[in-house]
Amino acid sequence: MIRSVRGLLFMLAIIAGCTLLPMNFCKSANADDAAPTFQDVASSIYGQAVGDDDDGTMYVFGLTARYTGPDRVLPGEGKFKNIFNYLPVTALYYNPDDYYVSTQKVEGEFKSDECVLCHSIQTPRIVVDWKASKHSKGGKTAAMKAEQVVGCDACHGNNHQELTMPSVTTCGKCHAKEKREHLSGGQGSHGSHTIWDISVTEFAWQIGKPAEEVAGCAQCHGIAGNRCDGCHTRHQFKPSEARKPDTCGVCHMGVDHAEYEFWYNSFHGKIYMMEGDTWDWDKKMTPKNYRTPTCAYCHIGEDGNHNVQHMSTDYAHMGMFQLDRGAPQHKAKRDGWIKRCQGCHSPRFAAEQLYAMDEQIHISFTKWREAVGVIVGLYLEGLFDPMPADLAPDYTGGHTMNLLPGGAPRFYNVSNIERLAVEMIVYQVTGVYKAAAHFSTDDVTYNAGAFVMDRQLVKIKDEASKLRRISTLEKEVGIEHQAFDFWKHGEYTDLLTGYKRQEGDIVEDACDHGDHPCFGEEH
Repeated sequence: MIRSVRGLLFMLAIIAGCTLLPMNFCKSANADDAAPTFQDVASSIYGQAVGDDDDGTMYVFGLTARYTGPDRVLPGEGKFKNIFNYLPVTALYYNPDDYYVSTQKVEGEFKSDECVLCHSIQTPRIVVDWKASKHSKGGKTAAMKAEQVVGCDACHGNNHQELTMPSVTTCGKCHAKEKREHLSGGQGSHGSHTIWDISVTEFAWQIGKPAEEVAGCAQCHGIAGNRCDGCHTRHQFKPSEARKPDTCGVCHMGVDHAEYEFWYNSFHGKIYMMEGDTWDWDKKMTPKNYRTPTCAYCHIGEDGNHNVQHMSTDYAHMGMFQLDRGAPQHKAKRDGWIKRCQGCHSPRFAAEQLYAMDEQIHISFTKWREAVGVIVGLYLEGLFDPMPADLAPDYTGGHTMNLLPGGAPRFYNVSNIERLAVEMIVYQVTGVYKAAAHFSTDDVTYNAGAFVMDRQLVKIKDEASKLRRISTLEKEVGIEHQAFDFWKHGEYTDLLTGYKRQEGDIVEDACDHGDHPCFGEEH
């Protein structure tokens, strides 16, 4: 495939990030001058013409494709709405109250039985599910004056050209108690003011990147905060679905929020795996009905309280902040947990388990502080490679150290040692807390917590050692290192929203999350 020695050198240059060629030779696809782009070089090797990535061509390793970006986006919301957009599906369907607009061409107003008749052909599965639901059988909630069938028009409206997409607001018309509880939680809950308005519209991990890259984050947060069918799936909306831990596992998994996986690896999870398919999930969450606790058993409870924080430990930013949950001022919360565990365990056993969690958390922070001490020393000596000012601007439009106030933790557009530190606090420190809280004895030590932190601390020290040694050698020979341009520019790096931010772009009074504090207020 590579046709000559020169072609081989070109290929090596591409693999090495163009460092084997003159600095002005390899440009990103966004360059304004006439110099060959990266795609031009790849084209000369593979013999494939450069083209747009959305034209249907299959590009060899993607090397000759030009990034085009989405041609349809919806504007963001909140204080950063001028620098961040949503893909249509994310806004329309995961925040329908603010974004959904019907585009149906069918005219007319229809009754529910007429909807069912037509959709038995158009979308038959949802009709089957609705017929299996309590909505189709008729019933009464505290908000209703009389029993009624909840048909299609009750949730979507009856004017086919003005249909609505159901949200928490829609469901709350009949389920007022559940809506009130759902919205009452603070940060760390499923309430839309926090899980969406703060953790999506104002959070650096989200607003610092292109919309298409972080759509998955917004969709998880949106369905949990703005809709009810993240836990009660359409169109059956069965409570039994929300009682099963598999439903929670759709969102609560992955390296930074692995609650489902940790629970699944505990004895509780193993009992569920062995016999959960024999349980009657239509029964309330009580010790008499379920042999082992699930997510809903602990966080929702027998009374079905939809504020998951009513049975959570005090929120500490996913476990990234250190907190002794066994301290006297948190006694009410601790006693509540011990009582919940008493469905199966003695209060002494439960208390000792939680005490062990406290101590495992505390020692994890000693490793974190040791790592940060090493990193801050490098920063103060100007030994990061690159230093913040040598990077593309972050979401603030400026350059902040990743871990200092104002520089929200991020995994991208940072030096390697900062990335290692963020992974330590976001993945491993929180992993210790969450594994211990969900009684995963293997994960808290081996798989995700203590021993993984050991390796991370060694990595950080090793990187710090190399940076200091290289700096010493450079001083000895009189070299003044300048960060390479590829830290600041590149086809992807140029798309980061920090480059888009202009004076006046941030609308400080556009926050929409009640009394909860804004993220990044200092900016």
